[in-house]
Amino acid sequence: MTKRCAHCGQPFEPRPQVPDQAFCSVPDCQRARKRQWQRSKLQSDPDYRINQRAAQQAWSQRHQDYWRNYRDDQPEYAQRTRERQRLRDANGADVDLAKMDVCDLPTGLYRITRHPAFPRGTGDSWIVEITPVCVTCPCKMDVSREDLIDTPAIRP
Repeated sequence: MTKRCAHCGQPFEPRPQVPDQAFCSVPDCQRARKRQWQRSKLQSDPDYRINQRAAQQAWSQRHQDYWRNYRDDQPEYAQRTRERQRLRDANGADVDLAKMDVCDLPTGLYRITRHPAFPRGTGDSWIVEITPVCVTCPCKMDVSREDLIDTPAIRP
């Protein structure tokens, strides 16, 4: 029984041991199959997600100069990145970028809700209200409580 590959669309004969095989044996298609599995696993398995994050952080600690060396070894990559940034800057000169050091809110617990005066739009971005939650209240440590989280307001 011939099937079509879920990645490349080419016909292939599935192995008898894997009756519901969806990808052919071409290396590109196998990489696509693995990426799809990993994406699904990251979404559905919190332990896998935690382990992957820990592995990435450990690798990053062992290879701290990776990106600096990569840019030094790949000057065309660095140049292309600079050019793209210049284009973004030129096309969106009036766009404010989010920067961590710009916020002047003091450290604390805040409630973030979608601002009711602005339409939902595409869901790519929200206009929000940031409201401080009571500082002295003992409930501030339990941020998962339903009475602290305005769940209808944070759902897309």
